[in-house]
Amino acid sequence: MPVLRHAFLLNAVRELGRSVPDIIRTRASWDACLEHIRGACTASLGMEYDTLSRFDARSVVGLFTHPEQARILARLVDERARLCEAHGRYAEALADSVYAGQLLMHSRARFGLPRDARAADVLEREAGMPSKLG
Repeated sequence: MPVLRHAFLLNAVRELGRSVPDIIRTRASWDACLEHIRGACTASLGMEYDTLSRFDARSVVGLFTHPEQARILARLVDERARLCEAHGRYAEALADSVYAGQLLMHSRARFGLPRDARAADVLEREAGMPSKLG
């Protein structure tokens, strides 16, 4: 079972890695970029972004079995914050930035700092992108 879980997580991270260039490229268009963020969440975590973002960070992290999942969602929330900032929606950008930070904080509390730090390394290595959060 751990092998399947690890394969799922690597696939999730790779899906995020494939989605990030599309997200960044479409930041000029609110609807297109938001649709890419939603699609990336569904493809990488198997859950809808709009559903996850309606719950508090602690409850959402409680749904996950690995810190990599919390980091993936935090990255997507951070990308939405960047989208909001680019479109002058500063209050929403701040709220998303705070939520991303809360996801990471609760991930560290639940999984421990060493596992969360490893999750950041996995994101950077497997998705081929720097971990901008945490």
